[in-house]
Amino acid sequence: MLPPKNLRLAVGVPLALIVSLGVVTPGQAKDPKPLGERAYRYIEALTRIENPDGTFTRVLRTQGTIGEVRAATSIQGWFDKSGYRAKRQKFTYVAKGKKHSSQNVVAVRKGRATKADPSRPLVILGAHYDARREGWGADDNASGVAVMLEVAHRMRNVKTSYDLKFVAFGAEEMPAAERGSEHFAASLSKRDIKRAAVMINYDSLIVGDHMYVHAGFNKKTWARDRMVRLSKKFRLPIDTQPGWNPAYPAGLTPNGLSDYSSFNRAGIPIVAFESTNWEIGDLDGYTQTEQFGSFWHTSQDSLQTIEERYPDRPRVHLFTFTKLTMTFLKSLKG
Repeated sequence: MLPPKNLRLAVGVPLALIVSLGVVTPGQAKDPKPLGERAYRYIEALTRIENPDGTFTRVLRTQGTIGEVRAATSIQGWFDKSGYRAKRQKFTYVAKGKKHSSQNVVAVRKGRATKADPSRPLVILGAHYDARREGWGADDNASGVAVMLEVAHRMRNVKTSYDLKFVAFGAEEMPAAERGSEHFAASLSKRDIKRAAVMINYDSLIVGDHMYVHAGFNKKTWARDRMVRLSKKFRLPIDTQPGWNPAYPAGLTPNGLSDYSSFNRAGIPIVAFESTNWEIGDLDGYTQTEQFGSFWHTSQDSLQTIEERYPDRPRVHLFTFTKLTMTFLKSLKG
């Protein structure tokens, strides 16, 4: 495993210049949209079609369906429009006794280097794009895919000393949980696993009462700890879960809740972003809001419903998660 000392905090450049609303760093192509606005548009496109009368039709992304394939096609197209050459990683799995097909969408940007270096650090960012049939999948997990896509767009021309891999995972939801990330993690070479400095996972970001950053149960926490320091520095309202439930130690999230699990099991440090409320209900993060309960896996999980109940929350959360990710990525030096 690549030791954290090989990625150190950049010095000599004011971090306030790294990411702020409407501010870009040298070498980064300008994006006129404020942070999070592009992500908001991706959520709209992934979850709904506007009808002539102003109503919306739901876009299904249930795993193993044509809707999931169409979502993968859209994501691949958005990566390509941002200057990547995204590829599909196809795989099969068995659920409820039947064989199904799905695909991950992978986009890669090589870091700048004066010579070939097989030990060059690797940063992986991922989010699942499939959704449960019960809802529209705006929070779970168009929101995670959307932030990942915006980060990819904003990083397209940023020079780094590490490689970036962006992965949109298929088949995360039940009945075949986390099959896309399992397949991707299993496909990583031993060299890639060794040089993987961190895997950043985005899942369900726009509706919960609080924004969290977790490390995994392998307790490799350097990336989470840096995220916490940066969030405090920039007064971003992202923190770790308090650990009030003894089954879930403070600052950690267990395997089996999202795609980070596959990387945690492989021994890679993970950062898991989510928005929920670990201070109510069974203190396990399943109850997202105190006022309206949980949205994921329900008919409430639509952008329209979320904004009716929390008008400002989606854009605030998208901005915050995007800003912290960009600040973290720009803070890393090989």
